[in-house]
Amino acid sequence: MNEISACITPTRKIILALLTLLFLSCAHNPPQPQIPFEDLTAGLNTPPLIDKYQRKHFRWASESQGGGCAGTDIGISLKYCPPNFIYNNKGKGNCGAFTTFAVHCLRKAGYEAYPLYIFEQWPGWLAPGHQPRDYHIMVLYRDKEQWFTIDNGKLDYQFGIKGPFAKIEDLPYQVLRLDKNY
Repeated sequence: MNEISACITPTRKIILALLTLLFLSCAHNPPQPQIPFEDLTAGLNTPPLIDKYQRKHFRWASESQGGGCAGTDIGISLKYCPPNFIYNNKGKGNCGAFTTFAVHCLRKAGYEAYPLYIFEQWPGWLAPGHQPRDYHIMVLYRDKEQWFTIDNGKLDYQFGIKGPFAKIEDLPYQVLRLDKNY
C-alpha cells in the first residue's frame, strides 16, 4: 500500500467525494447573475416572451407558503401588489402576483393590459393555508384590436395565452370585473 492511500481514512474519502461532486455540479451549473428587474421586464416585450418566462421561472404558492402579494387583499385591489413582488420572492406568487408582473411587462412594451377578475370557486381545502374565495385573476391585453388573456397563476396548471377574442364579452369566462384602475 502506498503512503498516500494509507493517509486517507474512510471519512476523508467521503469528504473528498462530496467536495468533488459539489465542484462538478457547480462547474456544469454555474450560478446565474440576477438581471435587474427593469432590464428584465424591458426584454420581456411580447406576450409569448412573458408567457414563456412565467412558465419557466415562476410557480404558484399560497399566502401561507409565502406566495401572497406583499400582504395585499387581492380581492379588493392589486394596487399594493408591486409587479416586482414575484421576481423578488424567488418566483413564488399567487395569481395576483403573476398578473401584476405580466401587466407591467405588457404596458412597458406599449400594450393595453389589465388585471381581469373572473368567477372561479376556490374552496379552502384545495391548498393548505389557502383562503376560500370565488374569483381568480389573470391578464387581459389587446393586440391589434383583438383581446387575449395570459393565465399562468394557478396551483395545478397554466393556461398560457388564449385568444383572440373580438370583444371582452366573447371571453369564455364569467367576468367579474376588469381592473382599469390598476
